[in-house]
Amino acid sequence: MNILLRGLMSLSPHPELPWVYGMTPPGSCFLTATVLALLAASTASTSDAALGYPCSTANDRLDSASHKFLSDCDETTFCTGSVNATCQPRQCRRDEFPFGFANFTALPPLCQNGTYCPDEGSGCKPLLAVGATCQMDRDDQCSPPPNWQDIASNQNFNGSLCLKSTCVYANMTLGQACTIDDVTYIDVGPGGEQFSNTVSRHNCVTPQFYCDANLTACVPTKALGAPCASDQECLSFNCAPNGACADPPETPARVEAWQIVLTSLSVITAMVVTVVMLTFVHKRLRLQRYREIREYYEEQMSLRKSLAALHAAAADRYAGQKRWQDQVS
Repeated sequence: MNILLRGLMSLSPHPELPWVYGMTPPGSCFLTATVLALLAASTASTSDAALGYPCSTANDRLDSASHKFLSDCDETTFCTGSVNATCQPRQCRRDEFPFGFANFTALPPLCQNGTYCPDEGSGCKPLLAVGATCQMDRDDQCSPPPNWQDIASNQNFNGSLCLKSTCVYANMTLGQACTIDDVTYIDVGPGGEQFSNTVSRHNCVTPQFYCDANLTACVPTKALGAPCASDQECLSFNCAPNGACADPPETPARVEAWQIVLTSLSVITAMVVTVVMLTFVHKRLRLQRYREIREYYEEQMSLRKSLAALHAAAADRYAGQKRWQDQVS
């Protein structure tokens, strides 16, 4: 991309004038349009690289580590068959923002209620009945039971599950036989180390029950603080690292009554102390101001008395001089 931009810069009618990124060079409109056109063509050629490419659905598979669906086509196309087939644009999508599509590429439609989009994106299909074959972990491919409102939870899709690639209802209750589907996902770290995460799913009514691996039957989930080995054993669906059922991380913190009382008393005490301190400070400032005014008043009174005494002395002297002049004359 940098080489492309430098090449386009050399096409400027004034290449001798320096310009930096963020400034508008001469002929920028032409260069901008050219860059956008080349980028669009490059992206379009990338997204259309698999379009029309020979393929076979016999090569459809799941990644051994991430269990992601893989085929001979890319994320924007699907294979039309097993013999003499080609990659064609996908006819549907299951995600609001699917991977692999550019911003200006027309997205395939989402499927309506009662239908689903398969992993390959070959087109919307009706929901599958119980016992039908479904794709791995695609609970949304299975039709819901009649009482789906009673058994639906965040651990199933409207009361339906896809366990071991088979559609089942999550309606098994206490003591009934259940099915466990364990799937291990492997992630490779930056140093090549592998991290595994095993997800266990079952068809018991959740969150009231879970499937015991030893009994292969539904048993009640455990309360907070009870020992556990996996999340599914806990009513909160969270088995803490210490091996005990705990609240999930998103649970709001519960404040005890004594904490509320102590906090309230602390706030009230702080307010009272603040008011008392402000009152004392205010009184002290008023007293200081009163003393300043009193000192000023006393100083003014003393000055006034001094002026009055001086005036009286001057008046007496003037009167004495006048009497002396009268006697002389």
